[in-house]
Amino acid sequence: MRKIRRLMASYLLFVAAGSAVMSTACAADRSAVELDVEGYAIASCLAAQDQPYLKDQGDGWASAIIQRSKGAPDAFVAVGTAVKAELAKGDMAVIRSETGPEKSKPLPIMYCGEIVTAPSVRAAINKAVKKLTPSYRRE
Repeated sequence: MRKIRRLMASYLLFVAAGSAVMSTACAADRSAVELDVEGYAIASCLAAQDQPYLKDQGDGWASAIIQRSKGAPDAFVAVGTAVKAELAKGDMAVIRSETGPEKSKPLPIMYCGEIVTAPSVRAAINKAVKKLTPSYRRE
């Protein structure tokens, strides 16, 4: 049962992350730098969650992006800061729970997948993309 839950969580994480990046534009139309910076924002959000599995996956994803990125890693710092500020607002996506005693059920994967559309996070993403683009062109 635990393996099934972990497999489902991995699948949902993959689908949410993919759909979040695809929600602003087709991935084929996005540059590698845009995909990396948006992915970093989503990964940073996941790394800040309370659930150990999401935290671990987010941390791993963010680390992988930093390791493969081109240019100065400090360009990602402002994106992480914007994500933390957005998380502090406490606007977690929720649905009404049809089972259990709780009235609502938080949806951290959905929330993190959509965090790239928050105005402050989008502004930080755009700034980081502008700063990193010359390094990504030097392949």
